[in-house]
Amino acid sequence: MDNHTLAGLLAATPPADLRIVELTAELTLPDGGLDLYGAAARQAEVELACAQALEYAATTRRLLGALKWQLRPRRS
Repeated sequence: MDNHTLAGLLAATPPADLRIVELTAELTLPDGGLDLYGAAARQAEVELACAQALEYAATTRRLLGALKWQLRPRRS
């Protein structure tokens, strides 16, 4: 995979379908708190969702850095 070009970085960026969003909604109690017992029962799923979110953040951070680099003002 080519992570040295914008096209390569885009290709390496996973879709924004993050499990952490759905999982958080499923584990949110009516009062807005977190269902700690439910989260504990689904610990492996929570850890996987967190890892996915961290990977997504890292790849989008690399993409953002590359885009900013491309858009930086250049001296003539």
